[in-house]
Amino acid sequence: MKILIYTTHRTGSTSLANFLVYHYQDSDYIRNIDINEIKEIDNRIIKFTPNEIPYESIYKLFDKRIILIRENKKEQAESRLYADFVEKKFSDYTIPKEFLQKYSKEIEDLQIKIEEENLYLKSCKDCLQITYEELFFSYEGVRKLEEYLGIEFKFMLDNRKRYRNGTKTLI
Repeated sequence: MKILIYTTHRTGSTSLANFLVYHYQDSDYIRNIDINEIKEIDNRIIKFTPNEIPYESIYKLFDKRIILIRENKKEQAESRLYADFVEKKFSDYTIPKEFLQKYSKEIEDLQIKIEEENLYLKSCKDCLQITYEELFFSYEGVRKLEEYLGIEFKFMLDNRKRYRNGTKTLI
């Protein structure tokens, strides 16, 4: 099965992809794949962002499509900006208060951009719409995944095991 995770940055998509790979052990998680290669592969979980390619151009190439957004735009903006500055994409981090104060205007501007991105993501059809908060702060997200994918998961994603504030783990 080819699964698309369509999202923006800092939404927990890597943890979600690794969670799915754990349960679909015959599949791999791929980032940065050429669009022409998608037709030739199977059993993959592939992530794209709206900045890389429009949803309308790729959604039919996948068996299942998961749209992932983060409702807490402030935390997402802080995380995105900080990750860009310190180049910490997939490792533990703690954002210093001084950074948040110094870049408060940039964080506010980024929140507006994230809101626009989320509106686009919410307009995507023929997919599962799910939020970071549903996945990491309740069982609702895993329940939606189970129903959509037709699989029963043995555990849920755990919000105590995030990259932010030095508590990184994949699941």
